[in-house]
Amino acid sequence: MESGSQVASSRYSNLRKSFQLAIRSLLTAFSKEDVDRAFSGFSDAERDSLYHMFVHVVKSLHTNIEEEFDSICRETEVETILDRVDQLIEEQNLDVLSAEKTNIGDVKEKISRVKKEEIHYLANLIEKAEERNNAMRARIELLKKRQDLSATKDAVEKLRSWNSDCEMHDCS
Repeated sequence: MESGSQVASSRYSNLRKSFQLAIRSLLTAFSKEDVDRAFSGFSDAERDSLYHMFVHVVKSLHTNIEEEFDSICRETEVETILDRVDQLIEEQNLDVLSAEKTNIGDVKEKISRVKKEEIHYLANLIEKAEERNNAMRARIELLKKRQDLSATKDAVEKLRSWNSDCEMHDCS
């Protein structure tokens, strides 16, 4: 755990150094030549005086910004938080194998459940298709019977018609 604390301190140190470099590059972006160009209407002595005043303001501003940064970091407990983040990362890395087993078990369970639901859905589809097939077969049989009855009726009607014709014509 000691190495984790050192890493967190190192993280805070890196944060602080990065902040200082960023501030330094922002505050020192204005050179003596920039002052000379910006105030070309002034005398050399006045430009030198302006530049020295600028440098003094930048140093003071730099110090104030660093102090404010440090104060905010202390108030918000950045170093402690970075230490806790590092501990959580370390714990997570140590617990990766057990988390993977749990995830694999969860995945197996989910896949199994999805497959069972799919089988149930397909079985219902097959059952409905069989019911429709049976209903169609029954309807076809009914239609065949009606057709047979219709053919029988037609044959009976023809026989009656022939019988009537024979009676009228005395076919006996």
